[in-house]
Amino acid sequence: MFVCVSSSSQYYLASLIPFSVSQFALFSLFHHVFIYVVRKPLHQTTPKSEFCEWKEANNHCAKLTKRMDRAKKKFASAIDGLRSLHNRTEINVEEKVQSEHCRFTRVVRHGLPDDPRCCAYDPVQRLIAIGTGRGHIRIIGDAGVDYLLKHESGEPVLHMQFLVNEGGLITSCGTDSIHLWNYRQKTPEIVHTVQLSKECVSCIHLPVAAKWLYIGTDKGNVYFLCLNSFLLSPYVINWNKAIDLSCRVHPGPVRQLAVSPAENTKLLIVYDKGIVVQWNLANKEVDRYPLDPPIKSVNWHFDGRQVLTGNVDGSISLYGNKKASEPIQRTTPHGSGPCRPIQQVEWKHMSENESIIMFSGGMPTDDGLPMPALTILKGGKSATVLEMDWPIIQFIPLNQNIWNSIPQCPHSVAVLLKHDFMVLDLNQQGHPVIESPHAMNIHESPVTCVSYYSDCPLDLIGALTLVGTKQRNKEFSTRVSWGG
Repeated sequence: MFVCVSSSSQYYLASLIPFSVSQFALFSLFHHVFIYVVRKPLHQTTPKSEFCEWKEANNHCAKLTKRMDRAKKKFASAIDGLRSLHNRTEINVEEKVQSEHCRFTRVVRHGLPDDPRCCAYDPVQRLIAIGTGRGHIRIIGDAGVDYLLKHESGEPVLHMQFLVNEGGLITSCGTDSIHLWNYRQKTPEIVHTVQLSKECVSCIHLPVAAKWLYIGTDKGNVYFLCLNSFLLSPYVINWNKAIDLSCRVHPGPVRQLAVSPAENTKLLIVYDKGIVVQWNLANKEVDRYPLDPPIKSVNWHFDGRQVLTGNVDGSISLYGNKKASEPIQRTTPHGSGPCRPIQQVEWKHMSENESIIMFSGGMPTDDGLPMPALTILKGGKSATVLEMDWPIIQFIPLNQNIWNSIPQCPHSVAVLLKHDFMVLDLNQQGHPVIESPHAMNIHESPVTCVSYYSDCPLDLIGALTLVGTKQRNKEFSTRVSWGG
């Protein structure tokens, strides 16, 4: 058996090894030494001519063995050095968790948005938007529909209007800026912004399918914003042109704007001090309503021939479109005694002959502290007073028909409270609350901690669902959806 030793790209005949093996290899980390064993018959006699080569190879193999021994010693000493270094290394572990060790990320939203300020409704897509004092917008719908938009400025959202069935939302913030959101895309964003420089936005109004946004300001003026270009029109309604010349007092900010459903050239303007005027956009003619009593809120009949007003003394008045100087009818729903102002009034129709009036406020003053309540009058006969636990910020009738020029047929009403949000069923006796698919009462529940668990078994989820069903409020409406 011949052994060939390779070192530094040189090959040598090492030795005659009387082994009966087929192959053997030796590899060194520091010296590329390979020993190849070739089978030879046992007890074969080496020729004399190869004796010198054999002796030289044998001597060189001895030298290689010494070099390998030295390399092994160096390698062993290196390993010992690494071990000693590892033993001497001290690992400093901070026992207290610092702020830089944590990175909190929002993974879930639960409960009513904090500090709600306003709300809006899209009757086609059945979406409700809630604006907050922190610049957030919560858009909710049926089960599984829940989005959150955020203004980077963090300014409160004071007014909102949907672009019905167009995937757009207009917001007015405390910085006197008006934004147009596009939430049709995967990541909703602001696509247009306009800034008012010298006046503050006090209200906005956008009729269905309109191309102009009506803007009321704290100075009493009305501006018009083109939605296509998002530029302000040079057409402006100045307060001193709208009020009576005999009135020497500033009417205050514009509190409400309402366009006639029959003629889009007729615009109702409600000022803070109770003055209401009807402005003709075409010829700039003005019809003024009486100041006694001061008016807080207005609403058009769907045919545009009559106007219903909610007054400061708790009464509601009905005016004809052709004669605004005196009311056709006036009544106080909660008695003839002193009543609180009506803050908001809505006049809708189930059919041409069946109306439904909803208003907040107007409760008697002799009941002590003001009780927030929503009053619903059906057909001018039956009255239902729904007392609330929190002050009413705004309420919106949820209509089946999106056009205001025909009976709207509201099926429910959404009520935004200071610490709650609810939807009332208008088609069921007593107007019970429709159970919300979204949690809204976190402020009332005694929550002390929250834990998150992933990959829960299905039987556990089913058991929790069964327990929640047994605890379901029996006073909920039989309707299971806000969509009607």
